[in-house]
Amino acid sequence: MCLVLKTIKTFTNVLYILIFLILFLHKYSNATEIRIGVASNFLMPMNVIKQNFENENKTKIYLSTGPSGSLYSQIINGAPLDIFLSANQDLPKKLENTAKGVKGTRFTYATGKLLLYSTNKDLFDLTFPNIILSEKIKYVGIGNPKYVPYGVAAKEVLKSLKVFNRLEKKIILSKNVNQVFLMNYYGNLDIGFIAKSDFIIKNKKGKVWDIPQDLYSPINQDAVLLKYGEKKPEAKLFLKFLSSNKVRDKLVSLGYTIN
Repeated sequence: MCLVLKTIKTFTNVLYILIFLILFLHKYSNATEIRIGVASNFLMPMNVIKQNFENENKTKIYLSTGPSGSLYSQIINGAPLDIFLSANQDLPKKLENTAKGVKGTRFTYATGKLLLYSTNKDLFDLTFPNIILSEKIKYVGIGNPKYVPYGVAAKEVLKSLKVFNRLEKKIILSKNVNQVFLMNYYGNLDIGFIAKSDFIIKNKKGKVWDIPQDLYSPINQDAVLLKYGEKKPEAKLFLKFLSSNKVRDKLVSLGYTIN
């Protein structure tokens, strides 16, 4: 009798485990995933958007981040990304004209703002643009224009002010615009051209100077659906979510302009 009861108890425990596994696997099988390449300057806002989207949908988002130029190269070389969130328009446009992008899906999700930033208190009383030619400045940080759209904008500012050649030996190129901010924050640069979003999200010290928009081209940041995501309804749903009023309002609060 005891043996029978023991056998029934064991069978019951196994049954519970099987039911649990079936329910778990069912839930897991219903969950989907999308992979998104995100420009470095947009990673912090994207983490907020990612969490909100995942909470509202049975979808897991995996992020790859880096300079827009580097992400573009990865996509061209076959990286299995479903969506590309660039820090400019040119690269998503190029992808639309290749087999890697889906025509008609590109749109501007945000427009970035360039600021001049410093934590060197000896410079705080100076005004823009005079600060750029101060003899107190030894190092000027910008993102590498070869890969970083914010670096392109910074170079345009210096050329518009006709000071690029005079400052060229002082310029330190960074792999992304976030690195420019961090190098300034920790005092490794005297001034740097940063994304306004970095200053709003991360800053606890330092000063910024506004840069007139007519000194550089608008930093329109475009999204595009990639071929890997073309047959994923969740990828299309995310792009729709990205353009929603809820997300747009959040991006404005984080230093971006929404047209």
